[in-house]
Amino acid sequence: MSRPPTPPQARVLSFVGDYQAEHGRPPTLREIAGHCGYSSQSTAQQHVDALIGKGHLTRDGSGSRFLRVLKPLRPIATGEIVAVPLLGRIAAGTPIFALEEAEEVLPLPRALFRGPGLFALRVSGDSMVKAGIFGGDIAVLRSGTEFRDGDIAAVIVEEEATLKRVFRERGGLRLHPENDAYEDRILTAAQLKRSFRMAGVLAGTIRRFN
Repeated sequence: MSRPPTPPQARVLSFVGDYQAEHGRPPTLREIAGHCGYSSQSTAQQHVDALIGKGHLTRDGSGSRFLRVLKPLRPIATGEIVAVPLLGRIAAGTPIFALEEAEEVLPLPRALFRGPGLFALRVSGDSMVKAGIFGGDIAVLRSGTEFRDGDIAAVIVEEEATLKRVFRERGGLRLHPENDAYEDRILTAAQLKRSFRMAGVLAGTIRRFN
């Protein structure tokens, strides 16, 4: 039985599967690194090697496009449904460590949730209530590092994750809560370089009622 991937490995595996389904060929290490925001292809290579060791990927021939998915993180999306992995928790409030192992796979309507590399996180806290996002909601995000000012995004600072609106601010970044009880947080250029990662931009939320 193959071991489950870690969240960064799951992101790589998801991208490889989505890219293969869209283009009919696997991505290169350069494309994996670019999509995941890695500054070096060696980081992508480490995750690929780990996924091969866990039985999710295999090397299929040689050259730059050599990967083949053996065990996808989720079924390839078909028809009107896209299958989205629920990875763990994201804080809307005080940051908490997030991005745990995948808990389950959510079958979601493709008409509402679009884009490659979708993943979902559980929301905790109340800092985004004015945006209609409450503790217990599930945030569905498009993985990647691209965003526009004002987007709601999952960001990781010093290995802690939080959900906030993001704004570029004089070489840095401003994290804005949607709750007057919380203050903006400014990240300097040095902090962004040292301890910041953009996990993904919000595509939508799901609320479950008991």
